[in-house]
Amino acid sequence: MPIVYIILIGLSLSMDAFSVCLSVGACRKDSHLTVALRMGSVFGIFQFIMPIFGYFLGYYILRKFSPYDEWIASVVLICIGLKMLKDSKREEQCSPRDITKGLALLFLAIATSIDALSVGIGIAVANISIMFFSSVVGFVTLCMCLLGVYFGRTLGFLLGRWACVFGGLVICLVGVKMLFL
Repeated sequence: MPIVYIILIGLSLSMDAFSVCLSVGACRKDSHLTVALRMGSVFGIFQFIMPIFGYFLGYYILRKFSPYDEWIASVVLICIGLKMLKDSKREEQCSPRDITKGLALLFLAIATSIDALSVGIGIAVANISIMFFSSVVGFVTLCMCLLGVYFGRTLGFLLGRWACVFGGLVICLVGVKMLFL
């Protein structure tokens, strides 16, 4: 898989975390740098780990269904993209709670990286190093989260929903490409 595709998948997977960070940046009044580093690190680590778990789970599952592995992987990716498109319709508002620390941040990191777990399952059929793939996805997510918190003050409520729409469309297109090529 070419590096361009991996970066596009990384951008797509980071859109959930990016939109959360945009919202946090828009709602926070205190230091954006500390919040950006904390959120970017946690989201990046989870986006790194989850595809690895998904890869090994997918490798085990898809080995059982090898004649249909590319079809299964394509359907998984398309479903993830459609879910991201559906989730982009939710309205987000500022929460009075601090979601940038503790269990709230942990649960957000898990929730935004479930897609990465599913993509890891789909990637199990590709001839690609999962460590390289996960590293790129984690790094892209870290960068996108830093940008999201930083630009959240001015762009948060304008781009948050559209970032998820873009991510969902790219994941769907990758799934369709796997299906037909």
